[in-house]
Amino acid sequence: MVGVAVPLVAVALALFVRFVVFAPDLPERNPDTGCPETGPSALTAIMIDATDRIGAISRADVLARLEEYVAASREDEMVIGFEARPVGEEVDEPLLTVCHPGDPEKASEWTQNPRLIRRRLEERFRQPLEALFRDLLGRQEAPTSPLMESVQSVAVSYLGREEYVDIPKRLILVSDLMQHSEYLSFFRQPGVDYDTFARSHGADALSTDLRGTTVDVLFVQRDAHGRLPSTRGLAEFWGRWIEDQGGVVGPVSSVDGMN
Repeated sequence: MVGVAVPLVAVALALFVRFVVFAPDLPERNPDTGCPETGPSALTAIMIDATDRIGAISRADVLARLEEYVAASREDEMVIGFEARPVGEEVDEPLLTVCHPGDPEKASEWTQNPRLIRRRLEERFRQPLEALFRDLLGRQEAPTSPLMESVQSVAVSYLGREEYVDIPKRLILVSDLMQHSEYLSFFRQPGVDYDTFARSHGADALSTDLRGTTVDVLFVQRDAHGRLPSTRGLAEFWGRWIEDQGGVVGPVSSVDGMN
């Protein structure tokens, strides 16, 4: 029996050394956001344009699509939520900042506490984001839709930060793309030509830095689009603007429902 016990003790000791003594140190995390103090692995900014009413069908579709984005996020990815604000209101600070705590199914029972990660994933990541999305999609209409100004603010405050230069960045824009502010309005000037806009003072005022950022659009359909020659032209206008700011144009996906 002694001969059997000695190898078992040796195996147990080896496992202890492998998984505990030489286990990699877990990152220190911000207690409010859950983000590693060393910085996130990726950054996703979600901006919801609720300056015009979004109906029940579209809200349900947007929520489902945003949940897919959240589910696809990677470990230590920072997700920040913004609202497109009326002119004169600041958008610098996000309404919510959270980081993905990791996959509990891949976590080590020895060193990572899968149960704690699972609880954090639900209570401090998925649930707060879902609550924010539901709140923003139910907001009241606003008199202006300064979408480009809102993108500017997010770019300056987060996407353009030096510490995020080397990580993947994405902006998800939930919007009808109907810019309506002092510098550009598709309500005052339906069918604005991009080349004409690009030479205007408004283009200079609305310029920003989207280098290294992929921009996806969840396109909310509206009756107001009927004043334009085509929604394809509207998407192309925004695509050229994004590229001129150094960004990468991602998919433009139409949201179900008419608003």
